Amino acid sequence: MKVFSRLAILRAGVAAGATLIATAAIAQEVPQTADAEANDTIVVTGSRIARPEVEQASPISVVRSEEFTLRGQTNVENVLNSMPQVTGSTSGADNNPGGGVATVNLRNLGTQRTLVLVDGRRYMSYDTNQVVDLNTIPSALIERVDVVTGGRSAVYGSDAIAGVVNFVLKQDFEGIELNSTYGLTDKGDGQYWDVNGTIGANFADGRGNIVTHIGYYDRKSVYASERGFARNALVDNRDGTAFFGGSGSVPQGRVTLPNGGGVVDFGSDGSITPYNSATDAYNYAPVNFLQVPQKRFIISTMARYEISDAFQPYLHGTFVNNRVTGELAPTPISNSTPIGTGLDASGLGPIRLHVNSPFFAPSTQATFRALDTDGDGYITTSNYGFRTAGIGPRTQVDERNAFRIVSGMKGDIGGDWSYDGYYMYARTKNTQRQTGNVNLANFLGSVTTAFQNPTTGEISGNPFAGVAGGGNLVCANGVASCVPANLFGLGNLSADAANYLALGATNIEEYTTQVASIAFTNSNLFDLGAGGVGVALGAEWRKEAGKTDPDQNLASGNVAGFNPGAATQGDYSVTEFFGEVNVPLLADQPFANRLELNGAARYSKYSNAVGNVFTWSAGGLYEPVQGIGFRGQYQKAIRGPSVYELYLGQTVSFDGAEDPCGTAAAAVAGSALGAACIAGGVPASQLGSSNLTDSDLVNPPTTVLGNANLREEKSTTWTVGGVLTPRALPGFSATVDYYNIKIDGYISRLGQSNLFQACYVQGLSQYCDAFSRNDQGQVDRIVDTNLNSGGLKTNGIDIGVAYSFSIGADSKIALSFNGSRLLKYDFTPIVGVPLVNECAGRFGNSCGQPTPKWKHAARATYMNGAFTFSTAWRYLGSVRDDNDDVTFFLEKAKAQNYFDFATSFEASDNFTLTGGVNNAFDKKPPLSASAQNAGNGEQSNTYPNVYDVMGRSFFVTGKLRF
Repeated sequence: MKVFSRLAILRAGVAAGATLIATAAIAQEVPQTADAEANDTIVVTGSRIARPEVEQASPISVVRSEEFTLRGQTNVENVLNSMPQVTGSTSGADNNPGGGVATVNLRNLGTQRTLVLVDGRRYMSYDTNQVVDLNTIPSALIERVDVVTGGRSAVYGSDAIAGVVNFVLKQDFEGIELNSTYGLTDKGDGQYWDVNGTIGANFADGRGNIVTHIGYYDRKSVYASERGFARNALVDNRDGTAFFGGSGSVPQGRVTLPNGGGVVDFGSDGSITPYNSATDAYNYAPVNFLQVPQKRFIISTMARYEISDAFQPYLHGTFVNNRVTGELAPTPISNSTPIGTGLDASGLGPIRLHVNSPFFAPSTQATFRALDTDGDGYITTSNYGFRTAGIGPRTQVDERNAFRIVSGMKGDIGGDWSYDGYYMYARTKNTQRQTGNVNLANFLGSVTTAFQNPTTGEISGNPFAGVAGGGNLVCANGVASCVPANLFGLGNLSADAANYLALGATNIEEYTTQVASIAFTNSNLFDLGAGGVGVALGAEWRKEAGKTDPDQNLASGNVAGFNPGAATQGDYSVTEFFGEVNVPLLADQPFANRLELNGAARYSKYSNAVGNVFTWSAGGLYEPVQGIGFRGQYQKAIRGPSVYELYLGQTVSFDGAEDPCGTAAAAVAGSALGAACIAGGVPASQLGSSNLTDSDLVNPPTTVLGNANLREEKSTTWTVGGVLTPRALPGFSATVDYYNIKIDGYISRLGQSNLFQACYVQGLSQYCDAFSRNDQGQVDRIVDTNLNSGGLKTNGIDIGVAYSFSIGADSKIALSFNGSRLLKYDFTPIVGVPLVNECAGRFGNSCGQPTPKWKHAARATYMNGAFTFSTAWRYLGSVRDDNDDVTFFLEKAKAQNYFDFATSFEASDNFTLTGGVNNAFDKKPPLSASAQNAGNGEQSNTYPNVYDVMGRSFFVTGKLRF
């Protein structure tokens, strides 16, 4: 049974204080593996060659397991998102869109450009985007997390354009460890409870080891109504002010009357009054989740057995059941709600209102009769917004069952050569069940009523003379099963009509990854006098396959609520050969304490349009004297398109962007913009009209499509930096690294904002085909396809400092600081068009979530015997809006400071208790209206993946070891 001594705990505390720093700094404090001896060789993330030191030419940051303990976090994304090199991505604060996954995004290049590994091997993706859900990695088994930024395709293959995040799990665990963490906010909500246990044992005189981990996690929901800043939907006036409003799709019903009759909504008695968006819009915010509920069960087993030095089989297996519920406001339905599939899909378009319907008050009937110019008993509205509150909220339950099996063999085969070969199979299946949707065919039938003569069966829009009530009220389409729906007035929808409109839906997603890999390495092929030359040679085969199988209503587009989408299915494979070399040239020489060069190359053959590609890297490390080092790396990397990007079936997205035809510039007589708008179907009378831009009246859907002809993204990355570890100051280290990344052939869809700019502002007519407009000139549909159309350039400087020192016989202080200065982040959506989104220090509809120019994370830890106290400072620099032509409610978000405190006490050799508070001073997020409410924000009136939306929270963790 393994004994956990006070010395071990002390070392763990020191390591915790030195988190988030560069490799060289960590080398001064702790070895890269828990039991490494001074002369051991180790494998550092970013290279397959085992080496006697941890410094390498590419910058690397490390997060140790103690950081998770000191933050009280069992979902790893909450810790990784604090790193300056990481931009917030999908997390538990995502409700729309959501799905309950957690991802990592390096350098804000996108989660699909960050390769996630576990013990240096690919992990299981959660959907066709080929992105790893960090929820599936057992946090209690994590020894450390290595983060290498910059392209590493030559070493690891595709997807590593931004870098690599490698989760290194505990090896050869022996004993029993039980952990339990409970947390909640100071409001008494947001509770989460994690309990897990790990048991491991060596056998056969240490030649074998088996470890099993079981964990359960339960996180409770928090509604937006529980936080003042998120309780009311914020609407931007685009003049520096905002008001609490919401959606123009309202439970009481809103319609635009023909012939200049104005915009009205309905009272519960069927009367009409002029619609005022400031007072009558629907506040959808409070019934949305601010924190989505989650339940996760995980079991993981690792086993190895050494038959001989040459034959050491191993087996890793993981199974995860993850259940997450998302909840949105009741379903909105408007004239732009998409119906149908493929490029022939369109908005619902106009509907007819039954002039003499008993649903309407007599005064309303009189008004409508005056507008019924042809006397058929109907008037037509081409702009309307309803919300089916009588059906209840929309809920979506995602239940993901994922498993991964790795079976391999490794060993030494003589002459300092070793090998490691394995086969991995991973599959994720998500059963997505939806309620609260609306059957659109039934809606179109039931919203327009008519009178039926009970004697003859005749149907007419006008009442039958001499028949009581003018006849029986039925659906105008004559379908016997159709139930007339009174959506005109709050609370008027009958239970029978609600049941007729309501629709459940199911979507099945499945994704599999297979990898077969073999690598031969030699850390000491020969010696040039400065150490062994290391080489690695190998081959790898990988197959990615995925599909989504929506039910008939989702696939046909006959659904409103959660967006419809056609089936997606596709696969591809890639065969690769790779090599790597590390050459120490000089050591222990005057002005050359250490000099080494490295290189890597990979040839890949894709089965799709990518075809044959070649990636490579070269770099070096130079120490003129001990304690002062310089490093640099140049890399050519690629990313092949994902199954989602290649084969996505037609689906729907709502982006929210301003139509330039509704701006004052379009109304200028003789302007090129005005002419382009008229050519695109905008009536001259509507140029510059708010009817085209008012998010309360128009929110066009975008039809999104995959593209099987996509090629690979290509990137060039170079880094240069220095490492300082002075012998005169033991325990101190500092690193400074400059990075420069350029991506060509950037895969993305252009987005509504960029399509508007390309067509109407830049005058590129080929992009105008993406838009369709109704008879009022309002955009009612946009088509956007994945393309290799963009380019991105970014550069910046990373700084890491660590210092640990003793004070007295039993006390020690450990300090660490990790900061990142973003110098440039320029995205060109269409190469060759003078449209560049300069996003360093900005946020908004073009740049997306805030990208501060400066971020840092710092920690100070004090240790005295069994007692540890630690404090962390997380800093996000200020950002400003990316559109200089519009004055939004939030033009500049101030810098955010978050302070966390934790204390740990080793009550005995077997039990440790840790408690703490995060966001101790309850810092509130900056407020901004969402893009769909004419603003420049995201969800919950802010950016919940960047800023803390839960407020001050507390946690306590107990760890029991035997």
